[in-house]
Amino acid sequence: MPFHRRVYWVLCIGHCPRGVGWNWQVANVPSPPQDTHRVFVRKQLLRLMRCFLLLDIAQSYIHLNPLFARSGIEARSIASQGYGMRCLSIVAWGYTPYGMITMQYSLLAAVHVGLGYSDPESWPDLFGVWRDAYTVRRFWGRTWHQLIRRFVSAYGKLACHSLGFEQGTTASSYTQLYVAFLVSGIMHSGGDLMLGPAYLGASLPFFMLQSVAISIEDGVFALANRWRAESALREVGRVVGYVWVLVWFSVSMPCYVDWAVRAGLGRSEVLPVSPIRYLYGMILRWTI
Repeated sequence: MPFHRRVYWVLCIGHCPRGVGWNWQVANVPSPPQDTHRVFVRKQLLRLMRCFLLLDIAQSYIHLNPLFARSGIEARSIASQGYGMRCLSIVAWGYTPYGMITMQYSLLAAVHVGLGYSDPESWPDLFGVWRDAYTVRRFWGRTWHQLIRRFVSAYGKLACHSLGFEQGTTASSYTQLYVAFLVSGIMHSGGDLMLGPAYLGASLPFFMLQSVAISIEDGVFALANRWRAESALREVGRVVGYVWVLVWFSVSMPCYVDWAVRAGLGRSEVLPVSPIRYLYGMILRWTI
């Protein structure tokens, strides 16, 4: 193997938190693509363009919504505009990191495979499919990216070992669950601090709430099993599940978004240009 290929191989190990292709690959990584190099590159570039368009739509909604222009003591909760607008705001806000991460990943995948440094099998999708998100547990464990799964899981296992909880027990399972979201919240708190010392830890309540929601889900499933209603729950489970996940995030996301709006993030730009807002401005000029 040439020296430059060995260097590339080492860099891949250090920058592959999901462990794709290794014996320590984390759970629920999407199936690797079986496309040819040319087809794979084309798909990734098309995905990049699609994400750019959707991200521009999301960002245009945020920048044209007066609620996000306020900051500090003038800021208002996204819940103040009514339930429908609240849901739109959550989708727009949530798509921003989703779109940005996907665009970067697709660009890297297209370049590496296009130059012949990687095979398509080394670049499974970063996010899972949305149809899997019919519980909060499945949303975080399958649909959302698993980039920090191995890192946060290690702390959960360490906590269980320190407390003497045997693997597979209820105590072990929920200790790992709560510790994982605690560590994730602490990691995101580093980003909070970048906005100012006053915002350190502002993200933490949102992440801890997710472990509470998963505990509630598990309790419902346990009761259904106890009452022998598991089969009936399965029949309507996905429909009810999607509604539950939608309602849950509509309730919990404001505590993640509101503080960021107060900090002024609603006015930040994540794209260098905005074709949507450019066209919107042209239409306004034509109609006035």
